[in-house]
Amino acid sequence: MNLLHRPVSAIATAPLAAVALGLALATAPLFSRLAPWVIALFFAAGAARLLMNRRGARLLALPAKVVLFGLGVGGIALTYGTALGIEPGLNIILLLVALKLIETNTVRDFQVVALLGCFLALCDLFFTQAFVIWLYVAAVIALLLAALVHFHRGQSAGRFRGSARLGAVLLAQALPIVALLFVFFPRSQQQFAMQFSQPLTGSGGMSDSLSPGSIATLALGKATVFRAHFLDGNVPSMTAMYWRAVVLWKGEGLTWVHGNPMLPERSAGQLGGTPVRQHIIMEPHGARWLFALDQPAGEVRGARLQAGGFLQTAHPVLKRLQYDVVSQPENHETSPPAAQRDAAAEKPARISPHVQKLVTDWRTAHRSDRELVDAALHYFRHERFTYTLEPGTYASADPLDEFLFVRRAGFCEHYAAAFATLMRVAGVPSRVVLGYHGGEYNAGGHYVIVRQSDAHAWCEVWLKGEGWARVDPTEMIAPERLSSGLDSFLESRAAAAPDAATPSAAATGWREIRHEIRLGWDNVNYQWDLRILGFDEENQQAAFRALGFGGFAWLEILVWVAAVSALILGSIGLWQRRPGRPPGDEAARAYARFCRTLAAAGLPREPCEGPARYGERAAERFAPQAAAIREIAALYTRLRYAPAAPPPATFLRAVRALPPLRYERKMK
Repeated sequence: MNLLHRPVSAIATAPLAAVALGLALATAPLFSRLAPWVIALFFAAGAARLLMNRRGARLLALPAKVVLFGLGVGGIALTYGTALGIEPGLNIILLLVALKLIETNTVRDFQVVALLGCFLALCDLFFTQAFVIWLYVAAVIALLLAALVHFHRGQSAGRFRGSARLGAVLLAQALPIVALLFVFFPRSQQQFAMQFSQPLTGSGGMSDSLSPGSIATLALGKATVFRAHFLDGNVPSMTAMYWRAVVLWKGEGLTWVHGNPMLPERSAGQLGGTPVRQHIIMEPHGARWLFALDQPAGEVRGARLQAGGFLQTAHPVLKRLQYDVVSQPENHETSPPAAQRDAAAEKPARISPHVQKLVTDWRTAHRSDRELVDAALHYFRHERFTYTLEPGTYASADPLDEFLFVRRAGFCEHYAAAFATLMRVAGVPSRVVLGYHGGEYNAGGHYVIVRQSDAHAWCEVWLKGEGWARVDPTEMIAPERLSSGLDSFLESRAAAAPDAATPSAAATGWREIRHEIRLGWDNVNYQWDLRILGFDEENQQAAFRALGFGGFAWLEILVWVAAVSALILGSIGLWQRRPGRPPGDEAARAYARFCRTLAAAGLPREPCEGPARYGERAAERFAPQAAAIREIAALYTRLRYAPAAPPPATFLRAVRALPPLRYERKMK
């Protein structure tokens, strides 16, 4: 069986190489989701097709491609255990593109491969909506469009730079239509993002339980968790920014968990203080809670308030989510529901004699719960406790005793869990809250960036006559941690070390410049998420009202869009056909310059005069330059009409080499 056949037509190497490069760049962001051997096969196919792009080369016949496709699909099924699903499907698509690239040998083949490259580039957006990826995809599509332009211009294409410039012009002409469709295309309540949902198990997100080291491990990360914009300009101080995530009700020493589910009971009017409206753009974390400034005063679309006053969605958050929430800082809950009151008062199953004696001494000396809370905070402040990200492992039989009386070193989770446990032993209802504290304010965009390093845990105690009161033991141990953030706290501690070197002024200045650049780029991404990816139905209706379309029906709006689109396209068409417009390709532009040179010397071209006749007439008029003029006319005639045209570069060199024209009148 003959597995090779001779190609019907040849494709120029330059556009073929450009489209192969475009395919490779479109696939690059997907490499982490593709099998290595499929990637290698794809690049091997591209290299093989470029090597075959010569006279007399043989391309693969249909039976060979069918065999390769069958073997490839079988290999993908063996690699992933199935041929179904997102990642196996991507591998099969890339395998098909590789086979199509090998057989590309006609105009239709080339156009199909370029369109497949655009499809692969758009696949990059299914997994991330970052602004830099949108720019990358736009650049890849521009390259593929330039390859198409270069291919269709054929022998007169000249340098690839000219085709790239023409492709950029075509994209620019399409931008007004794209903007119209973006603003006026009907939207749903969902945001514009189109990411595939994907498991986030083990992604490092916050858990719904607390144990020694859990928050410290999370705080080592630098990833952005969410960004919050304060819609009314009412920005709390950094020390007051407690971002609530989940409430833990059941505790045993230094370990706390969410406990049994309770009804989300909350009566109106329990929260007080100035309302703070936030627009939050949250990264996917794989759990069901939403973040909000302490304390959320109402439910959010798609989420409900749970026992303890935190927001929880019906399904895990597997893609970027935007929502608005209103918070009020004061909790005036006069009487908690019975289930919550009982859960908050449940004492640990085991209490050591040392812990019991400590709490009994506090209770004996202080009659009110408020005084007892202050006594416990005084204990943490004055008993030489230390705040550290690396407290070591608490693996003894009684970790709480080891923490309180022996080592006295821990992170926020150690102090929050220990304090809440001590309160319950003393008969004061308590609970632990997990979330984030503070963040970094971006003055350019007027929003707060909250990162994993801002992860925090604190307590709430029930005080009769006051309601739930926040108590943060970390403030007693490391107040600068809450006023300046974890990174600043660690930097100041490192600078205060005896062997710390003093940074130079240049190093400090460069660090500040990098910090400002990072904040500026983060603001660009935030505005992209807010203005473009977050352009949902509500924002679209607001834009309609601003543009004067608020009272229009959809049919009327679509008629306006069609009319404006026709006007834009008609204007572009008239501009393209304007009188005196320069020719579209480099050879035609060079010939036009040649004609202008002859006209300036006194010999204009007649409207219906071809290059051969005009060249002969010019050669007779300008005898010293006759040979050069005839060469230019002959080259241009062959370039336009001959079956085997000369390279455009030869004609361009001849035009550039034309000497100054001297008119010689014949003597009679």
